[in-house]
Amino acid sequence: MAGILGIGSNLPTDTIIKALVDAEKAPKTNQLDRLESQTTARLSSLGSLKNALSAFKTAVDGLNNATLFQGRTASSSNSGLLKVTASTTAPAGVYDVQVKQLATSSKVALQSVSGGNTATFNSGSMKISAGTTSINVNVDSTNNTLAGMRDAINEAGATSGISATIISDSSGSRLVLSSTKSGEGNDIKVEATEDGLTSGSNALTTQNFEPTDNPSSPGTFVPPSSTTGAGGVINTAKSAKLTIDGLELVRDSNTVTDAIEGVTLNLAGAQSSADLTDGKSITVTVGVDKAGVKSSVQKFVDAYNALIKTTSELTAVVDMGEDKKPVAANLVGDSTIRNVVAGIRNEMVAMTGDGNIKALANLGISTTFVPKTTGSSGISGTLVIDDAKLTAAIENNFSEVASYLTGDDGLMGRLSKSVDGYIKTGGVIQQREAGLQSTHTSIDEQRAALNLRIEKMQTRLVAKFTALDTLVTSLTRTSEALGTQLASLPGFVKKD
Repeated sequence: MAGILGIGSNLPTDTIIKALVDAEKAPKTNQLDRLESQTTARLSSLGSLKNALSAFKTAVDGLNNATLFQGRTASSSNSGLLKVTASTTAPAGVYDVQVKQLATSSKVALQSVSGGNTATFNSGSMKISAGTTSINVNVDSTNNTLAGMRDAINEAGATSGISATIISDSSGSRLVLSSTKSGEGNDIKVEATEDGLTSGSNALTTQNFEPTDNPSSPGTFVPPSSTTGAGGVINTAKSAKLTIDGLELVRDSNTVTDAIEGVTLNLAGAQSSADLTDGKSITVTVGVDKAGVKSSVQKFVDAYNALIKTTSELTAVVDMGEDKKPVAANLVGDSTIRNVVAGIRNEMVAMTGDGNIKALANLGISTTFVPKTTGSSGISGTLVIDDAKLTAAIENNFSEVASYLTGDDGLMGRLSKSVDGYIKTGGVIQQREAGLQSTHTSIDEQRAALNLRIEKMQTRLVAKFTALDTLVTSLTRTSEALGTQLASLPGFVKKD
């Protein structure tokens, strides 16, 4: 507008118009700015409250878990030889276990031949068995080498736990067969028959094998010979042998799941003969997982204290000193905070049950009180745990602790229900957030309406001042013309 308006009137019309527009716009703008700032702050504060309540509910739901009180711990006095785990069905108890023998699987070496991996055999078939498990391998012109037979065995035995490798010693090269099937009676045997279709350098029947008792070592099988090339047993299939509280057990696996209810014994090594002779045993202890319960109680207390700290900060009024206005937090006097905290505290102080555990105080959990006169930065209403009392309650009244805390009617169930109404979808907080979001939308609409009104006002003022300027210009010209005419009249005396 500068340089366009005010030519005739010589007035700063652009400045005047701007001042009038600003005077009209400023009050409403300030009002909307304050409302927007307050709305944004309240939305942020409600978000903080919701997060604290959600964290509290997570801790509450974690403690309101019946399986938490069914958890079991299992330990072994010698985990190098025996490892143990326990499920929730395991009864608490102490057991004396002796591990006399581990379960092993079979490994044998077949007759060696000369020629290495490319040594050939007559065609036919091989039946390789380990107890009741067996595989059949066809040997023909495509695979009748030592390497070809190895590959065919590995392919056929992939799902049966039977595999083959080639080992070369001073007598030649041979197939070494292994089985993953442990337990007595599961030693590897080989039955080879020929069909006469393809000839090789070696008879396929040389690969026949059956474990043979070793006369020089009773109770064992003949081992392979690197001198003669004869086949033999490298590892014998054996069953695990152990005792539990003096009761003898024999199992085909080193993982024993059916000896003690709910307990898995993983045998990692056998005890020495000296220890077995001396009657030494491994102690297995199965107990209730009380440490897990204590940990969950601590998480509940921590989450509650964090919630109280958050609500205190959101409703705080800070004294700024003499002659200064106190600073209030965004949710001072907020009914939502009052109601949710009151609801939680009402549930926590309610006495329930008929046993020794009727209140949080029976668990060693109490409420703090920090007098304002102390000047302390602490917050009243938080919880503290007396560890000795909590430990005693869990040790002596474990089932009553579970009854008091868990279930729909237990403390944690009631607290979860109380909080859920505020943080669930469509709950109190979401409804309030929706209202504040609506306020934000309304502020944007009011700003747009204000800008339109101010734009129209400015247009009107510009038109008015333009008309005024035009009128002043016209009047000035008329005045000048009259002055000229008057000056030209006879007898007119012009004053200098």
